Amino acid sequence: MSDSNYKDKIEEIKQNPAMLFGLFYPYILVIILGVGLYYLANEANVAQQKIPPLTTPPVEIADLTLQQPKVIPPVDVNQISVPTPELIAIGGKIYKSTCAVCHGDEGTGIGPGSVGLNPAPRNFTNHDGWINGETIAGIYTSLQEGTLNSSMIAYDFLTPEEKFGLAHYIRSEFIDDPPMDDEMDLLGLDILYDLSAGMKVAGQMPTESAMQLIAEKHAHKFDKITAAVEVINTSQGSKSSQLLMSVIDDLQLAFSALENSDKWRGSEDLFIKFLTANVNQNGFNGKIFYLSFYEWNTLYIYLNNIL
Repeated sequence: MSDSNYKDKIEEIKQNPAMLFGLFYPYILVIILGVGLYYLANEANVAQQKIPPLTTPPVEIADLTLQQPKVIPPVDVNQISVPTPELIAIGGKIYKSTCAVCHGDEGTGIGPGSVGLNPAPRNFTNHDGWINGETIAGIYTSLQEGTLNSSMIAYDFLTPEEKFGLAHYIRSEFIDDPPMDDEMDLLGLDILYDLSAGMKVAGQMPTESAMQLIAEKHAHKFDKITAAVEVINTSQGSKSSQLLMSVIDDLQLAFSALENSDKWRGSEDLFIKFLTANVNQNGFNGKIFYLSFYEWNTLYIYLNNIL
């Protein structure tokens, strides 16, 4: 085709742009058909989910362990605030088993447990942004109280010696030239947490064991109440039982209230005060306000005998 023919053809396309689509249409059709055939040949792989589904690991709720109550001896704040190899060793053991998972082995706040935490765990190597400061008193306070609006919980279950040891370890391992506590810092810490007076730690036991003890403790009361109800059911014809049932709306509740307190057994006056103080909550009704002295005496003796 000569140059003049090319020029004429180009001029014709400019005047009629639809001709350009007609020229390329066969090629476009071939491409579309090729893509369609590829999709049909690989449909199984194209539709397959490559990203594994997000699964949430099962949450395991651990029961409390059995621990005897104990008394933590008092500490001399001025003495324990001085780092020693023994205190640093105590703190290092706690840090590696408890803190490193979030704060990292290097104290930079990049541990395996730090993923997704907002704000991120404290970078101990950075001097900026410490809530309570880098002093012994400041770190002790953070351990005792936790940090608000963060994942840092209170480690108040640690003993004072353990918290001081942990503070010493963090300051010696991660903080460059940590600031020293002045006398007022340490005095304020002692007064705030009563460190020089020692600490009592309550004992604990597994929930299942605690529930069993409670059940055993109240089993004899349940047996007594059951026996008393049986007495009433078998002696409904007696005047005493009839008098009792006339002032009771809930027999089980009434007997439970009486069995759970021994105050009413001291005298007839205490018995009257005990019942009238909680009418409609202790299983009795308002008719007890109209009882005669003789009827009160009858009830008092009768209930003492069957409970």
